[in-house]
Amino acid sequence: RVTKLLINDLCKVYGAEDSTNLGPDMLNKSSIVKAQMAEWLFSAVYLHDHCSIPLMSKARSKLEDLQEQKCEDQKEIISLQKQVICKKYEKLQQESKTVKTELKSYCSALQQSCSSALSPKKIAAAVQKITKEDDRSIGSKEVIVFGVPEEQGSETVASKVTGILEQLGDQKPYIADCRRLGQQTDYAVRPIKFRVKSSDIASELLRKAKRLREIEGYETVYLSLNRSPEEIRIARQKLVSKLKLKRSQFRESDFS
Repeated sequence: RVTKLLINDLCKVYGAEDSTNLGPDMLNKSSIVKAQMAEWLFSAVYLHDHCSIPLMSKARSKLEDLQEQKCEDQKEIISLQKQVICKKYEKLQQESKTVKTELKSYCSALQQSCSSALSPKKIAAAVQKITKEDDRSIGSKEVIVFGVPEEQGSETVASKVTGILEQLGDQKPYIADCRRLGQQTDYAVRPIKFRVKSSDIASELLRKAKRLREIEGYETVYLSLNRSPEEIRIARQKLVSKLKLKRSQFRESDFS
């Protein structure tokens, strides 16, 4: 407002329509007394020191804050992207390991079963063999636990699992290879994987796991086998189809 009053005063005295007409020639009038020019100069200097410079300094400080915040946001985005990439890599590694193990087991069974013509009895025997191998495999004895808070202080993963099994009635639980899966983060609780002595024990734990919903402090804890029943069912169906195909091929070769 002060700036506008100063410019209006100048335009009025010099007879200018607006500030764009206030050139050097117009300002160089002998009729303007020195006192008037001094007053205008003082006003201009005052506006510069008390208005223009503080406003520019404040704007510069605000711009620096915004730039700093932008850098912090970019660092956070990069960190989150790295975490997502690590999670995807771990998932791919686990899936690759599972596929390799199953392929090795099934290929071994096919080689043994296809050494001679496959009768219906041999097909049934091969399927039963693979079924038993699945029951004896490490995956069928491994249990995944979800919803268990991360360890604090002197707590260990094994003590956490032991406490859960004791709640399910197992006073002297035997567990092995007890560990958290994935990297620790501030926004998610990592699942726990451990192995018991047999697949029967693992199945029994899963049957008892529903009791945890009624125990204070364990309402959000959930247990699951390392491989889901649906995955096992699909793998067995594929095996049966392959064995039937081999049997058909052997029959065709016998008649040729």
